[in-house]
Amino acid sequence: MIRSSWKLPFIHIKLFQKRFLKNNMNYKYRNSYIPYIFIEKKLKINIYNGIWFLAILISNIMIGHKFEEFSYTKRSDTQTHLKKKRKKKPKGKK
Repeated sequence: MIRSSWKLPFIHIKLFQKRFLKNNMNYKYRNSYIPYIFIEKKLKINIYNGIWFLAILISNIMIGHKFEEFSYTKRSDTQTHLKKKRKKKPKGKK
């Protein structure tokens, strides 16, 4: 659901502290927007998706979007596509 236009975008105050403006910082608040102070800074932020931290490199295209758009919560299961179906043996008399 879209946030109403008269409200400002939510940005957590932790992002504005100088000690957190460094590479490889851990960040748990996925509902906040990526602020404009990240322009021209190649920051690598670890975003918590509920199970583990995902490493994401912030680029200029991501500014204005939420962190939750880039932290995937579902695991892509590539092994399910590689499994072959077992062939059923025909039932018959020997």
